Amino acid sequence: MLSSGENVLAESRYVADEQDFKGSSVVVLRDSETGQTAMVLPSVGNNCISYKATISGREIELLYAAPDAETLQGRPSGYGIPILFPWPNRIEYGKFTFEAREVKLATPSEGAHLLHGYVLNRPWEVTGFGGSDSDGAWVTCRFKSGDFGEIGAEWPFPFEVEGTYRLKDGGLAVEVAGMNTGEGNMPAGLGYHPYFPLPLEASGDRKTCTVQLPCDAYWPLREDSIPIGETKPVEGSYDVRARTPLGDSYFDDVWAGVQYDSDGWSRCHFQDPKAGVQIVVEADSAFREWVLFAPESRPIVCFEPYTCTTDAANLAARGIDGGLSVLKPGESLAGTMRFIPSAAE
Repeated sequence: MLSSGENVLAESRYVADEQDFKGSSVVVLRDSETGQTAMVLPSVGNNCISYKATISGREIELLYAAPDAETLQGRPSGYGIPILFPWPNRIEYGKFTFEAREVKLATPSEGAHLLHGYVLNRPWEVTGFGGSDSDGAWVTCRFKSGDFGEIGAEWPFPFEVEGTYRLKDGGLAVEVAGMNTGEGNMPAGLGYHPYFPLPLEASGDRKTCTVQLPCDAYWPLREDSIPIGETKPVEGSYDVRARTPLGDSYFDDVWAGVQYDSDGWSRCHFQDPKAGVQIVVEADSAFREWVLFAPESRPIVCFEPYTCTTDAANLAARGIDGGLSVLKPGESLAGTMRFIPSAAE
């Protein structure tokens, strides 16, 4: 027989509980009123590996979901919602100079760039989870760079990260703060890399899916995806300020000149007309760049909010404002992204 406390939990709109998922521990968040669920895998980057919503009476998986922890570990930047810290995207050849100090980081191979920071492929510690009308269904995890000797051996800036997923009011939020726990200044950038199936359902048509970014400028990139060091006004295929069918277009680019709504948030739109679903991807004012990633090689589309552009540390060393944050001891860089799914308009 259930206790009275268990009855209250069972009847709550918002519930969070820990479960086994193919041999791995996950925290599942539920909103019974909207029929939404999110599954978070702390052991591989605190990644949200599944986000399902009931739309027009059908449950739809909104994320390009990893089938298990082993698959995600093999490609930690390729599924769900990777969290990118202490930098998003690339550092050219894994090298930069900060406050007259040369930093050299290990790269996958000679002449390669270093991608997406340290936290997306390592385990995080669950510090709490729960559900209530005021807080929604949530889980909070923590990452300490000092727990991993290989990070400290090359990255001379100790840090901690706290990340919360929150299912509330018909949407999913990702709230992350990265703190400088060292004794000197730390260069930092934060980003998210959410993956959506393209199209959302196998019976759909990629060409008719639409994208929209609220950006007036973009960073021209070299062939190896490093910014040349200036922004330009959007034109041609870079102008996606209106809802634009993907057609035969493919993207892996960084936009700037972000336009914010009156509440201080910027909003991107993704719509799959065949599935009858649209997703609004929102980011708060901490994020000054967006990446749109829709490659030819995989059936996915990503709307990635960044606090800085690619290779911001090297741009800063050249006197170019790429958005690099400099955190004093004890300071944090924080930002929130939300997803609001609904029936297509």
